[in-house]
Amino acid sequence: MSKNSISIIIFIIILIIFINAFSASYTSRNISNLAYIFALGIDKGENAKIKISAQLSKIATSTGGGGSSGEGNNPILISCEANSIFSGINLLNTYIGKELNLAHCSVFVFSKEFAQDGISSEIYSLINNEEVRPSTNLVLSTCDAYDYLKNSNPNLERLTTKYYETFSITDRFTGYISNITIGNFYNTLASKDEEATAILGGLNSAARSENSKSSSNSNKSDSSDTEKLSSESSGSSNSSNNSSNESSNQSSQEQESSIINPEDLTAGTSSASGKRGTENIGLAVFENDKFRGELTATETICHLLINNDLDSCIISIGNPIVESEKMELQLFPSKKTKITINIIDGIPHISIKLYLNADVMTLEQDIDYEIPETLEKISSTAKDYLKNEFDKYLNKVSKEYNCDIDEFYTKAIGHFATIPEWKNFNWKEKFKNAVFNVDLDFNVTSSLLVTKT
Repeated sequence: MSKNSISIIIFIIILIIFINAFSASYTSRNISNLAYIFALGIDKGENAKIKISAQLSKIATSTGGGGSSGEGNNPILISCEANSIFSGINLLNTYIGKELNLAHCSVFVFSKEFAQDGISSEIYSLINNEEVRPSTNLVLSTCDAYDYLKNSNPNLERLTTKYYETFSITDRFTGYISNITIGNFYNTLASKDEEATAILGGLNSAARSENSKSSSNSNKSDSSDTEKLSSESSGSSNSSNNSSNESSNQSSQEQESSIINPEDLTAGTSSASGKRGTENIGLAVFENDKFRGELTATETICHLLINNDLDSCIISIGNPIVESEKMELQLFPSKKTKITINIIDGIPHISIKLYLNADVMTLEQDIDYEIPETLEKISSTAKDYLKNEFDKYLNKVSKEYNCDIDEFYTKAIGHFATIPEWKNFNWKEKFKNAVFNVDLDFNVTSSLLVTKT
């Protein structure tokens, strides 16, 4: 074969490769024909099984100065009702004229109302989709998922997508949430012995107040003509007083609904407010695939400490030095938690050994925080407080919820020689009668920089 023939063949091969490579840019999968969902919400539908809400980001358009338009990073929210997630997404494809893609989705949000009936079908369907990442966070919202997404406006990040990415790190230094992903949830569904959790989300105080006003205005607009006439005839003075009373009552109710103590604090109850209308505090506990109950901020800290998933957190205890005051401690584990389980007369006896250090954050005047007597008082008070909180937490998950979310079963299964023996033991039935013993190796080291006031 001549050199010219070889050159022609090589040229044709290269040409074919270029044609195939560039022709792909004109297919429907071209990035210009895709719309990326970065948050997906799922509620109960009124006219269909589910209502899905997709949060998207507008593609930034270039300006004359080489920058992007002001609308470029503004999220948009679209929703529809359908009988399944993907039939709903297909309907939204028609609505926006582009193909919705889940490859960059950072969070799935289920409303509490929807989750009470079970979410296994939706979880399996999402995991089965090649676009969905197992690392996508899973949130159970105490409000509608649509309202949660509508109020998810980041405070510090320019992009809402960046805000959702912080879910995976804030648990390590606050202890108020855990980094729960759809992959975690799917794995626990496959297990018959442990139960799943999800991040507990809700609206902050400002968003709750706004929702309350909207609901109040809606109720007023729906009132009958007779009621309107009666109201008008009561006179301007009474109208003014009623308006003032309504405003006062609403403010009072809002203050009553805000919780300060971490022992009772969950998403949708805090006093926090700001541009971002959502908050994530606590955990949602599931039994099988159905929502079972909530864990408070303090109970979430207990859960994370048992599972070695916490770097540090702040706890508030009664001040042993000044009565009727509170003292804050910065708490951090010094070693991994040790868990041992013995089966006695068919009842699991679970021993939990925690190794914790703490620094004093709240200081009082004329106190030497270096002397042993002071540190011993603080340490003893903190140990009693934590022991009580751990006991309440373990009693709640075992007796009230009967959900092994701490994977204690992985220690218990070692007492059985075969899988049939383990299955016959019926861990779930035995777990609700489990006896717990919590031992704290607790050490208050110092008060950071100031040791004497």
